[in-house]
Amino acid sequence: MNQIKKIGAVTLLGLLPLVTQAQQHIKAAFDALVQDSSVELSVEHKLEKDPETGQRESQFDFWEFTLPKSKQVLVKNIQRAFDLDREQAYSISTGSNSRGGEGVEVLAIGNGFRNGYSVGEIKGSDYIYALFLDPEDAEHIHRYAYVLEWKDNGDEFLGRLAITYATTLKYRQGNSISKRRGRIILNGSSFDGNGFEATGSFQATDGSNWLAQFNMYAKLFRQAPNSTSSPYYANYINELCKNPSANKLSTGEKKMVIEELAKLKQLAEDEFTQNIFLNAMMNINIE
Repeated sequence: MNQIKKIGAVTLLGLLPLVTQAQQHIKAAFDALVQDSSVELSVEHKLEKDPETGQRESQFDFWEFTLPKSKQVLVKNIQRAFDLDREQAYSISTGSNSRGGEGVEVLAIGNGFRNGYSVGEIKGSDYIYALFLDPEDAEHIHRYAYVLEWKDNGDEFLGRLAITYATTLKYRQGNSISKRRGRIILNGSSFDGNGFEATGSFQATDGSNWLAQFNMYAKLFRQAPNSTSSPYYANYINELCKNPSANKLSTGEKKMVIEELAKLKQLAEDEFTQNIFLNAMMNINIE
């Protein structure tokens, strides 16, 4: 992750989404921490808009912070802010991560095809996140996610703040992949989630693009195998394995894919997701 190191006051004006009252307490509490001069920050901001309409399509704001124990009230105020805005959220989740190195949840960014934010990557940390529908989206397709992760490290607090803007999980699951606007760029070509270009023709003659997509979704699943996003990634993998282009893989590549599918199946806790991977394995034919 490319980060810009900043120490001191950082304003959120112009960076936070211009929404109505739904997240007002969380926004204000985020702002207070980020603007405090005693907080050390690593910062990343990304924003994408439709070039024709100017409408927001994707947003990712990230702050990794270290603050002295004397300023722990800034973190506690954010925790309280989540409680104050709880009723306006359509989903809220809390938890902890004792493992470290891999998150416990993945929150989509944009259309969810290419990017996601991994929640809970600091070992021994606690986290909370809340999802709010975009009040400017009359179709209720897009949402904002606000995330706090923190760890009491003795003399100081370590943590992360994040905001992502994306389509809702319900929307992504309720629409066929081929109808979505999002595209994955691989080796200079644009593909949708099934590995087809906008024209519907698959151009991976040697299986390299297929394997790249398979590896991408497998990696996303491994990051959080039992999160609310995991069935979504498992379904993508199954669709890839049903795609006729999977037959273009060599025998060695097919064996490698089946071995990986078996590992993913073991990671899944629910029987339905396990069966999805089992079905995907059956669709990889080895002659």
